[in-house]
Amino acid sequence: MTRQLLAFSRRQILEMKVINPNFIFKDLGKMLGRVIGEDIELKTTLADDLGMVKVDPGQMEQVIVNLAVNAKDAMPRGGKLFVETANVELDEEHVRPLPG
Repeated sequence: MTRQLLAFSRRQILEMKVINPNFIFKDLGKMLGRVIGEDIELKTTLADDLGMVKVDPGQMEQVIVNLAVNAKDAMPRGGKLFVETANVELDEEHVRPLPG
């Protein structure tokens, strides 16, 4: 938690690591269940052949938790939260209209 707060306040240098994102989803599974509550069912589909990514694991965890909290807020009467990992290749046609 301290590491995440320091990174959030920009006082800590990011610790970039090459990891499989599925490991982060698996580690966060129980906590996500508590964050979203009993009225929302968490469904995960994690690709077996998922490629490795270079990220700061703490920041990636924070992004996932924030997305889960936003999803919970959007479903006040409950629902299902689907999380899926997959390898995706974006070609020029998909990237061109995006800023930056």
